[in-house]
Amino acid sequence: MDKEQFEQQAKRWRQRSYRTALSVGIDADGADDVAQDTLLKLWAMRHELDGYRSIDALVNVIARHLAIDATRRKQLLSLDQASAELPIVDNDADVELIGKQEKQQLLHRLAQLPQRQHQVLIMRQVEGRSYDEIAALLGIGTTSARVLLSRARKWLLAQYQQDNEK
Repeated sequence: MDKEQFEQQAKRWRQRSYRTALSVGIDADGADDVAQDTLLKLWAMRHELDGYRSIDALVNVIARHLAIDATRRKQLLSLDQASAELPIVDNDADVELIGKQEKQQLLHRLAQLPQRQHQVLIMRQVEGRSYDEIAALLGIGTTSARVLLSRARKWLLAQYQQDNEK
């Protein structure tokens, strides 16, 4: 496909990808970004487009995948914010100071976890999500979500025990 043919179809493809992104649950600004990224991907593969039976179907698939990726990225960003806002409720000043120190240690340890383990731990413990929800959001199996959570908990427990032995 040459430049002129691409430009003739680009407006229609942009509208189609925008509608697809909206149908996945992306807001208008995000859908606009998805539509733009879809056109960029199509432009990069413009020489291969003649080989596809339905370019419109390809546009839908690309836009849907980009929209899902954008949703996942947005959720992961909210996980990072949630881990920074772990609540501590204490009344006594001494207990509050100890609680703050423990919170700092916990946040430090959480930051040391591998990214996936950290994500699963926050989703399960802070947000209260089910294993099926976690698996769907991260694109992994339910068993993998359980294993990641177990490893994160075991590692944190071992670190806590190690800190208390000092």
